[in-house]
This record gives sequence, C-alpha cells and structure tokens, in this order.
Amino acid sequence: MKLVTFIEDGAEKIGVLEDDAVRDVSSAAPSMIAFVESGSLAAVRAALSSAPRKPLAGAKLAAPIRPGKVLCSGINYKAHAEENPNAKMPAEPFFFAKLPNAVIGPDIPVRCPPRTTQLDYEVEFAVVIGRRLSRAAESDVMSAIFGYTLLNDISARDVQFKDNQITLGKNFDGFAPIGPCIATADNFGDPNRVSLKTRLNGRTLQDGNTSDWLFPLQRLLSFLSEVITLEPGDIVTTGTPAGVGFFQKPQVFMKAGDVVEIEADGIGVLRTPIGD
Repeated sequence: MKLVTFIEDGAEKIGVLEDDAVRDVSSAAPSMIAFVESGSLAAVRAALSSAPRKPLAGAKLAAPIRPGKVLCSGINYKAHAEENPNAKMPAEPFFFAKLPNAVIGPDIPVRCPPRTTQLDYEVEFAVVIGRRLSRAAESDVMSAIFGYTLLNDISARDVQFKDNQITLGKNFDGFAPIGPCIATADNFGDPNRVSLKTRLNGRTLQDGNTSDWLFPLQRLLSFLSEVITLEPGDIVTTGTPAGVGFFQKPQVFMKAGDVVEIEADGIGVLRTPIGD
C-alpha cells in the first residue's frame, strides 16, 4: 500500500495511491503521524471501501509525513566511499540530522541559496519508524518499521566542507524533500535489494542498489537506537550510492531552472525543481 498526504481545500488529508488516482482515507486518522502511531493498517483498509477517488494529476501532494526526527546515515555505500578520496570506511554507522525547516514535499521548488555555488543531490532510501525503538536488538528492528520513502539529501557542499559544517550545509530551508509516498512494509519486499536512481534534467547521475550497503538496515537501526530512542513517525535514511555531483568529473551542481528526480523501486519518483 502506498500512502500519501495531499492538500485539499487548505487541509492535509491521507490518501492511498492507486495507479493514476488517490483514494481519500482521511476518516482513518486525522494525520499521517497519528495513523503511524496507531500502528494498524486495518482502519485504512476499512476506509478504502467507501473512499472517493480523485485524479492523481489534480492532487497536490505534501510531504507524506512530518517526522519528529530525521536521522541520516553517511558513507553507507561501498561505491560512494570508494569515489570519495577523503572517505574512510567507518567501523560503525555514522549519522547526522536533518531539521524540520528542511522538510518539504514533492514538486516544491528548492531555492538555491546565495551562500552556495555547490548545490548537490543525494538519493536516500528512508525508513519510517512505526514502533518505539530503544536499545533494540538487530533481530527486533524490522518489525518496528512502518514503511519506506525517499529523501533527497540536498547539500551545499562548499558550506558543508568548509570547517566541517555538516549541520549548516545540509539544513538550508527545503533541503530535505520527502516522498512521494510511504510504501508500507507489509508488502514492500526486501529493502536490502532496492534499485535507486537520480536524474538531473533527465540525465542519470546515480544508479545504485541498497545491496551495496556497508551496514545493513538491522545494524543501522539497532546501533542508532542504542544512542537515540526512535519514535513512531521518525525517519532514518540509509546513505547514498555513488554518483553525487561533488565527485563527478567534471563536478555537477544544481542551479536555478534545474529539475532533480530521485527514484526507488516500489516507491516511485520524487521530483524537485530548483528555484532562484
């Protein structure tokens, strides 16, 4: 099942994607976070029987969820580590945070900040937490996943790499597009075998697979929960494959007028225009 948040008459509603339509299941819960916290898909399935269909082309999608925390894994693909001459293969998972001001939905323009000339993209396969995790064993984490989505870890590289300002370089307004949906874990398949792509103005620049992870999902979530309690609705990303703009030869950075698309099997395409 693919769940979305869409805007109608100024209000955010929950929907289920069905081919070229959205089924309004807002009667199941007042918001996506409330629905995730409830821990059951039964209410959505019950609402589907009488849910009105709306053309997807006319639906304005928002970020599918407003997460309490967004924690991103860095250097978690073997090929990405290999393309970075300064990267060291980490002995343990590495994480940084994306802040609430950075979260936006599909097709929302991201302003190119005047402080950067090195605006970069990163396709990230992301986990939506469905149950509280604290000091969880690896064997316990998969059952705590509600679903999966995409996050574009947009970065200002010249800010990020100057004095190691990773928090500032990755948290300009709009630097965390999320979506287009949450694919629920119950019928998603194996998250360790997911194809990921990034296209900039139609040109494919990242083409990887989660099978290239340094640390599998169970290890990432268990390790993280030893330090930070993960709550329903939190998002944890899993790193990016090779092909980011900073390590292209020659380098490729986004600019006003560009359109970046990230894609994952089973989730779909998250499109983001770059504005002035």
